[in-house]
Amino acid sequence: MIGIVLAGGSPKLLRLVLGDASSRSLLRFPDGMLLDRHVGSMLKYFDSVIVVSDDPRVGSRCAEISGCVFVEQRSPGIEGAICDGIASIMNTGEKLVTILYGDIYAPSGMMDSHMNIVARYYEPVITVTKPVMMRGAFLRVDVDPIDMYINAVGSGQHVFAGLMSIGVNELRSLICQQDISLHDAIRKLSESQRIHANTWLGEWVDLDTPWDYLLAVRLSLARLKGIHISEQATVKDTAILEPPVYIDNGAFIDHYAVLKGPVYVGPGSRVGAHTFLRNSVAVYENTVIGAYAEVKRSIVYNSARVGSHSYIADSIVGKGASVAPYTVTQNIPYTGVAGEIVVTSTHPLEGLKIGAVIAAGSRTRPHSVLRPASVYPGDEA
Repeated sequence: MIGIVLAGGSPKLLRLVLGDASSRSLLRFPDGMLLDRHVGSMLKYFDSVIVVSDDPRVGSRCAEISGCVFVEQRSPGIEGAICDGIASIMNTGEKLVTILYGDIYAPSGMMDSHMNIVARYYEPVITVTKPVMMRGAFLRVDVDPIDMYINAVGSGQHVFAGLMSIGVNELRSLICQQDISLHDAIRKLSESQRIHANTWLGEWVDLDTPWDYLLAVRLSLARLKGIHISEQATVKDTAILEPPVYIDNGAFIDHYAVLKGPVYVGPGSRVGAHTFLRNSVAVYENTVIGAYAEVKRSIVYNSARVGSHSYIADSIVGKGASVAPYTVTQNIPYTGVAGEIVVTSTHPLEGLKIGAVIAAGSRTRPHSVLRPASVYPGDEA
């Protein structure tokens, strides 16, 4: 059997975070890129994993991962990506292909549960889930609660979670030769054969907007344990670290900084004197957090800067953005903006708060006050 990760398509609003990269599979997490997570979860079951994308950066990243095989996406849409992936495996003689969407967040347990059913029956399997709230584009699925087969496609209480194992020839015939959409292909297959339903109710986030990404990183940070300080990092002896805290290679933590976990500080980043990072903060590569700043429940992306005396809460600072000193982000509970922002996840959303997005490449003015659910525009906005 062959594994394929679909890692192409538009970055949508996540361009505000990524900047010049287009694939959402390149989003950073404390334990590596999203692509790394997906390929790693699949390599437990396959000798190699095919990654299909129209972003050459994905190909460059794939080349650094043992067992990752890059296929350039030349055909449009998700159906085109599937066909390009299938075309690359037609000479292998494999009967089933396992396909994973590259823009979802889930722990490796989702792949494990899916592959357990595949190994048991070696028949088509679709993983489904139940988001707390969901956008309208999801494929609804009705599942028989006793036999755990797909009863109907297009209605029901579950949605397709972006992971499936389907017959290679069937997919190729319906999607690539008959030009049928993926959702219609799944519907036709469910009418002609048994499709097992793997119900996944663990952590799962559809990464469509910066707010989805903020929640997914928070879930990832919750898995940190203890205190890890790289031998190549510098932490001044007056700094206070309250676990879980992970300080990566080349990071610098200045005097009297307080890191109250879960906190991740990425390679080459600098945290200034008297700065306070707390309650789910991810600071990625080559960032600078100025003295006396406070960052909580937020992401500071690659090469971004947060000026001294700033207050960043429940927000994202995009790639290469520069937050001027004394910038403040306001936040409100998610329930107050639920009509404007839909976070699609299985995770309870009651405690989620919404701040601002400071777009990749943008620069705030000193003493700026950014309203909740707002985007401070930059070159990528």
